[in-house]
Amino acid sequence: MTIYSPNTKDRTGPKYKIIADAITDDIHDGLLAPGVKLPTHRDLAYRLGVTVGTVTRAYAELHRRSVADARVGSGTYVLDIARQAQVFSHVSNITSHEPLHRNDERPTLDPPRDGNIDLSMNRPPPGPETEALAETLRQLSGRNDLSILTQYNPAPGMLHHRQAMARLLNTLGLDCEGDDIILTSGAQHAMAACALALLNAGDVLLTESLTYPGMTSLASHLGVRMRPVMMDEYGMRPDALEAAVRETGARVVYIIPIMQNPTTATMNQERLEAISDIAKRHNLIVMEDDVYGFQPKNRNPPLAQLIPDNTIYTNGFSKSIAPGLRVGCMKVPKALFSAITQAVQITGWMIPPLMGEIAAEWINSGIAQHIINWHQDECIARNILAADVFEGFSFQSQPECLHIWLDLPDGHHADDTLRTLRDQGVILAGPESFITAQADVPRSLRLCLGSTPSREQLRIGLDRIRKVLSAQPVTGFARLENMVI
Repeated sequence: MTIYSPNTKDRTGPKYKIIADAITDDIHDGLLAPGVKLPTHRDLAYRLGVTVGTVTRAYAELHRRSVADARVGSGTYVLDIARQAQVFSHVSNITSHEPLHRNDERPTLDPPRDGNIDLSMNRPPPGPETEALAETLRQLSGRNDLSILTQYNPAPGMLHHRQAMARLLNTLGLDCEGDDIILTSGAQHAMAACALALLNAGDVLLTESLTYPGMTSLASHLGVRMRPVMMDEYGMRPDALEAAVRETGARVVYIIPIMQNPTTATMNQERLEAISDIAKRHNLIVMEDDVYGFQPKNRNPPLAQLIPDNTIYTNGFSKSIAPGLRVGCMKVPKALFSAITQAVQITGWMIPPLMGEIAAEWINSGIAQHIINWHQDECIARNILAADVFEGFSFQSQPECLHIWLDLPDGHHADDTLRTLRDQGVILAGPESFITAQADVPRSLRLCLGSTPSREQLRIGLDRIRKVLSAQPVTGFARLENMVI
């Protein structure tokens, strides 16, 4: 489709996002039909008067949105978004590719047929939770008290489910009881409820300078302005937080204290106390995202333990137990309990009681802790593997973390690296996914170590990345040469 050119007039923001938004709108409006081939990077760059790298980032964004995809050696094509929306048929095997099937036609966790290795999604590898679920469902099927699980339940969750979750959070050093807990359909649901209850359009939300894309998207949908706060190896810097509060008057801050996404930064006790002191002095509400909090074998207590009246603590099963159960939780200050509960009702009414019952059974029986321990050990093994592959490279990591933050060697650029890796069958999230309002894109890549079902597949993906980053980088002259018509 050589004559197509998106209308980018009257749009604001980064150039790559303007282009991606315009193409996305044309796809949703039916101007670009499924299967249509988009212009080449070079051709569209010429038509729009931008660099090839800008178009590459725009096409990567279209891939992230699942509206277009590249075919190696062929080009970039519009996807059938209506078909993709049918009951998640293409993600049943937790990849963006068509699932493989056994003879019984049930999806498997085997690698996709196209051979791609997707290291873009931060998820735990499959572990003992599958067999645990089968056994728990068998036990539940023999009970005669399941009618309560088919009915509406209180928005915060059933009390014995909340009490079980409180016991699990106690193991992290967080003092809480069932009455303090609100259960949600995953940690993302908890974050959405918090934002809905605390923030209005135009408000400022303080975050780490690089942060979880789910929060960035959430803030954008609510019309909330995100203000990045500088970080170091221990996470958000207290001096930068103090300055940001004074400059903006913000009253809410979102923080990932443990194994920060994407940088892996982890707050030590001194940093936790410094952040707590600022929150108390300025009466800040802290949205503490501790979704990676079960991963470390040894850790400091959460911020919510230090400043319980200022902190809404969120966690869930997704990173350390079983993401498919969609079990999340919040420990909420009493003054905010009613408002947060109402936001949970608005966004989902309640956690599905069956999910809560499975979670409570696993916690009370010790199965949850067994699965957590398994994933801790698996993460340690995968981090050792990554450290071996990237010996001599600069990267940030934690022993039990699901991801590493790999610095690009001198001369290598993220756009070129991502395109080359994609051609070689390795999929990564672009570093621009983690920026908030700042213009500078980090010269690092997040590698998700749990994305592959096996360590062998992970090794293959990491070896390909090392090979690309060890080769002679594409020079600025070579990139300009691509624009010659």
